[in-house]
Formats: sequence, C-alpha cells, structure tokens
Amino acid sequence: MKLTQFTDYGLRALMILASAGTDSLNSKEIAFTLDVSREHLVKVLQRLAQGGYVQNQRGSGGGVRLLKQANEILLGSLVRWLEEGQGLVECLRPGGGHCTLTPLCLLKPLLSDATEAFYVRLNQATLADCLHPPLQHFVTLRAQAIAPVAAHRQA
Repeated sequence: MKLTQFTDYGLRALMILASAGTDSLNSKEIAFTLDVSREHLVKVLQRLAQGGYVQNQRGSGGGVRLLKQANEILLGSLVRWLEEGQGLVECLRPGGGHCTLTPLCLLKPLLSDATEAFYVRLNQATLADCLHPPLQHFVTLRAQAIAPVAAHRQA
C-alpha cells in the first residue's frame, strides 16, 4: 500500500505540531521544518482543519495548532480521512472505478479486506505514539533556525 504525498505531509505536519506542544506554528515554519512545499502544505493544513485535527488562526500571533490532544488522534482514522477518495486500486475507488474485471474479480474483496486491516492496525496507535524526545529536539532546533530568518525579514 502506498499513501499519497498529501497524507504523508499531513502525518508529518501533525507530528511537528504535536512536538511543538501548545505553541502555534505558521505554515512557513512547518514547511521549513519538513523541507516541503509550503503551497502544498497549506492545502493539507486546510484539510486537517476541516477534519477537526488543527485550528488555523490568521493574523499576528496566529498560526496552526492541534485542536485535539495527540493521544486522541487515532492514526487509522486520520489516514482514512486524508486518503478519502483514493482507492488502493481502481475498483476500490469511490463509485467503483472503471475496471472491466470487477464483475468477475476475486481480488477486490481481498484488497478491500487488506485495506481495512491496515486501518484497524493503525487505529491501535495514536499520534502520541509517534512522538519522542529526539523528534521534539529536532522541532526545537528547526524553529530556532528559522527564527533569525523570520526576524531578519521583518526588520
């Protein structure tokens, strides 16, 4: 199974936010920390806000913060939300896709069961299970690295 880049960014952004504690981070800081496209990340953060995972606040002192505690975010539910509309294969896409073998295929139920088992397994863990001191240290170091750049731009 391969997750979309969208989901990958979402998972990593939430790990960064959870590691930052109660601090809000802006999309530039998160993109810098992850070394990813800010433009794509903004779309991911919007989706996470729609799902009730983060809160976006505009203006000075604004940013993005977790809306739920990390130990309340089940990974399977999160991945399912981010992957919504993506099928592992054509026949598992919304609307059934366009596979000519679907009426004769015995692979579809196997792949469907495997996909469900994947989500069940991920739901045995929370976002908090992905956090540990080295990650939190990394987030702190990256925040310190971007702070002088941001201060220089504001001057």
